[in-house]
Amino acid sequence: MRRRDLLRLTAGAAIAPAATARADTYPARPVTILVGFPAGTASDTVSRFLAERLASRLGQPVLVENRPGVDGGIAATAVARARADGHTLLYSTSSAHAANVSLYRTITYDPVTDFAPVAGILRQPTVVLVRQDSTARSVQELAALSRARVGGLNYGYGNTSTRVVGALLQQRGGVQAQSVSFRGNPQSLTELMAGRLDFAVSDAFTGAAQAQAGTLRALAVSGDAPTPRLPGVPSLVQAGVLENAVVAWTGVFAPAAVPGAIVARLETELQTIMAEPDGTALLDRLVAEPFMLSGAALGQYMRADIARWAEYVRLAGIEPQ
Repeated sequence: MRRRDLLRLTAGAAIAPAATARADTYPARPVTILVGFPAGTASDTVSRFLAERLASRLGQPVLVENRPGVDGGIAATAVARARADGHTLLYSTSSAHAANVSLYRTITYDPVTDFAPVAGILRQPTVVLVRQDSTARSVQELAALSRARVGGLNYGYGNTSTRVVGALLQQRGGVQAQSVSFRGNPQSLTELMAGRLDFAVSDAFTGAAQAQAGTLRALAVSGDAPTPRLPGVPSLVQAGVLENAVVAWTGVFAPAAVPGAIVARLETELQTIMAEPDGTALLDRLVAEPFMLSGAALGQYMRADIARWAEYVRLAGIEPQ
């Protein structure tokens, strides 16, 4: 059975229970934002930033609940099945809402039909890192080091985009290495700093912080061009490893049947929050760029991105699990 048929079947099992909700009384109780990654990740950081500011604008507490696992799929499934009244939202990523369709033979939600896209938030590249004592100062030197070592190197990753970039380093960059999966990028960097990994691919927020602190050395980023937060660090496109940038994005989603008026209000509130000075400052700290799409535009982008990630996965030689 083809994947899209499986998605259609699983979507049928994930229909949210009927719920009535009125925009003029929303929210009637605390709102919960589910996040598919652990505390300390960029997704967790941004969701808590949004929750604090949404609470003051909505007049109700906004809570954040971490449900890591399956590249954001556990949290996505929970929100797909939640009451469609706007009190349960999902801070999601290109992992759960694009790449998982190609990375898994079966997923328990449909990223297109089970959700109402609310607003895009940010786009962010990944970064390749080694310890300061590593002899590798470029991706080419990392590849040479891997060929010189019997059995190659080992590296860690903590989400979909870092997994794909790591696989592309092997397939297209000539790096001979074994991968180790972690529940989040902070965990993989902890193992790298402890000497149990040779390199890691991390989201730019987590990785740049360690590079700027001098704890780790950044070799390359996966965007179209270098980022000002990591001066002198080339992009993998410039290095010839990637033909196109591999950049993760994030956005907020609600269950599919949430009334349009509630989605529209949330869209306005989120866009206002991210356009304020502290929203701009947060993006800079995260080594991210604004991705301020409306709900409708986010839905269109997401559908196109499913095909883009399918091509990334194919080029990386990753077999669906």
